[in-house]
Amino acid sequence: MRNAERGAAFLIALGALALVAALAAAALSLSTGPATRAAAAVEQAKAARAAEAAIHRLAAAMATDALRSAAPLDGTVISTEFFGAKIDFAVQDVGGLIDMNAASGAVLARLLVLTGASGGDATEIAEIWTRARADLEGRAGFLTPESVLTVLPERLQPIAHPALAHATVWSGRAAVDPWLATAPALAAAADLPLATAQGFVARRALEGRGAEPPPDADIDGLAVSDGRVARLTVRAETEGGGRAALSATIRVSDSLRAPVAILAWR
Repeated sequence: MRNAERGAAFLIALGALALVAALAAAALSLSTGPATRAAAAVEQAKAARAAEAAIHRLAAAMATDALRSAAPLDGTVISTEFFGAKIDFAVQDVGGLIDMNAASGAVLARLLVLTGASGGDATEIAEIWTRARADLEGRAGFLTPESVLTVLPERLQPIAHPALAHATVWSGRAAVDPWLATAPALAAAADLPLATAQGFVARRALEGRGAEPPPDADIDGLAVSDGRVARLTVRAETEGGGRAALSATIRVSDSLRAPVAILAWR
């Protein structure tokens, strides 16, 4: 099934995503400042409530096998509208991301180059990361993707930051799942040119697992994700200009008491 069709099926299943943003925002007082500022605050509150409600609803949906299997787990962006807020959301299985605690230094360096770093900076950053993750007390690795920036000199932090869009610390695998990976993650893990990986990702979106792998990629040597950990991202925008963005990484389990665990929220 094509990603667009899977996305539509997922949206139908999530019909209860009718957000309460407008009602929540209406409770805000308009007497705290000029009318234009008050209106802007209301729109911002609408967007924030819409994004938060969407994240919670997505997390609940991911705990259901049928809905999780209907969702595109490769980061495909799906758009819809509720109560005057446009919602763009995506679900990215972390098996399609580079694990900062498990990937080799060479893979980390390739990911950095693919996301804009120079070769020299990429090598320096990758060496710092591999040393730091082994030296961290209490756990041999980073706790969040963002924590990898804290071990870098200040000048290298903005250079490394773009790589985090394709990184995780929760897959536990040195390889990525090629059927779920972002193009930079796949290119870094399989040592492919970015254009080759992008071409495969485009074919994959249309053909699913029937897409022919890149000829130079060792697909059989890559990982297969169990679909239990995913990064959810939501962007909300209201007609009045309010904007909000949220991201959460969740782990789902078969536990009836706690079917969803929030690993990160920002």
